[in-house]
Amino acid sequence: MAKKKKGRIRQTRTEFQKAFDPYPGMIQPFSWKARAPEFLHISIALCFNKYEKVEEDFNRISDFINDNFEMKRPFHFNLSHTISIIKKDYEILDLIFDTCFKNSFEQILPFYSELLEIPIKFKFEPNIKLLFAGYNGILDGRSDIAILSKYLSIKYTQKGSRDPFGLLSWDDKETILRPENISRIMAMFPPSIGQSENFNLEFSESIWLYNFIRVPHIESRDDTELEESHFKEMKLKELSDELETLFISFKKLKLVGYYHPNVAEVNMGFAARITNLTLDTVDLVKNHKGEIAELVFRTTLETFIVGSWLLNRQDPDLHLRFRNYSVGRNKFFGQKIIEYADDEDMKKEAQKMIDDEIKESGTNSNDVASERGDIFDLRIDQMAEEVWGKDNHYYFLYKRSSGVIHGHWRVMAKYHLSKSHNPMHDGLYGYNQNKNRFAGLIPAFCCLPLAANFLIRVLDELDENQDINSLKNDLKKLESKIWETYMIYYKKYVLNKH
Repeated sequence: MAKKKKGRIRQTRTEFQKAFDPYPGMIQPFSWKARAPEFLHISIALCFNKYEKVEEDFNRISDFINDNFEMKRPFHFNLSHTISIIKKDYEILDLIFDTCFKNSFEQILPFYSELLEIPIKFKFEPNIKLLFAGYNGILDGRSDIAILSKYLSIKYTQKGSRDPFGLLSWDDKETILRPENISRIMAMFPPSIGQSENFNLEFSESIWLYNFIRVPHIESRDDTELEESHFKEMKLKELSDELETLFISFKKLKLVGYYHPNVAEVNMGFAARITNLTLDTVDLVKNHKGEIAELVFRTTLETFIVGSWLLNRQDPDLHLRFRNYSVGRNKFFGQKIIEYADDEDMKKEAQKMIDDEIKESGTNSNDVASERGDIFDLRIDQMAEEVWGKDNHYYFLYKRSSGVIHGHWRVMAKYHLSKSHNPMHDGLYGYNQNKNRFAGLIPAFCCLPLAANFLIRVLDELDENQDINSLKNDLKKLESKIWETYMIYYKKYVLNKH
């Protein structure tokens, strides 16, 4: 038997998903959104009337239609079926208008008149708030209104059936909305009525599309003022200034007095890149460039992991390898330009770039290999594990932030789109018109301790003296202060937000 070929998609599937692998098609996908518009009129009625009154009128209308109209399937007062009956017999509205569902149909029929193609022969006053309330009540399939709407339909369609467990005898809102009963209703709905042929899924899809096109997008509020107040409250500018001051002191240390010049230069490069990018990240957060701040954090974190690994290895040859790789990499790209270029001047310029790179490095051209792969034989996760152990949080953060690098949907939606707060849109995304991009303060709070920590790591390698010990202690105090401030921010604003 041929071995199943592995695909590129790697998922940790639930045990529930795995259990039905031998039975494809047995569990059919069930969408509440595809059925929610069928309950819009019920939702509006429940928003403004007691449950007992809505149930009484629901049964009254349903009984009348089932008794007086010839039905292929019993009527259970879903919207699309009701609309089709109104088209055949407009006078049925007289009965509906004599119930608590009057407000529902007085708003639904005129608003969707173009779509439904039903003449409006009654006087009405447009009240979009009623439609908003109706949609808002049923967007979440587990909301109180949605549960009550489902139960009304289940109870009516099962009228006269055996009920050994008393599931169809609940008559008041409080009983129906008990947590254990909500779970029962959710389980009963799909098989008992959710698959009813009275539901017209194309009708629901048309309703949603009509809303998307005709109803205005309501954008999220502008959080600029709020973000600026958080930045000021958490004193990020002061923390950033303190790091910058300590880095100035750090730069006064002559690392060439402690390391071979090649090693010293590389360590200086790591320290400067991590710290400078950290300071830039704080500025980006301050200026509401959230996505770029996240991008810079990811870059800073990778540099921190590689730099910490090199410090941990204490192998000058690896530092030299790090330096030479850049030369070999540029040689590779220069050779590719020469290979693909048709213009002789472009080829000469590419060769000059290679020669200048090699000359700048102080190496012999015969000793410079063309680099195609990675710098080292280890991956980032292996480097992080070697320094901090298995399942360390630095590599977790590295993977967690990969979405912003690769442009995953979450990042696009967060920074470039805006979810509509209009309940008639059910969370539809539109273009974000706000020029500001908010990431909160997290990118800044993530970068600041990285910079302080790396400078401490470098100082740990040096022979101790009063100046070094004093600088190291100040950096440790700053690192602790950053984490303490972050926890205040996290508990006050991040946890409360969710």
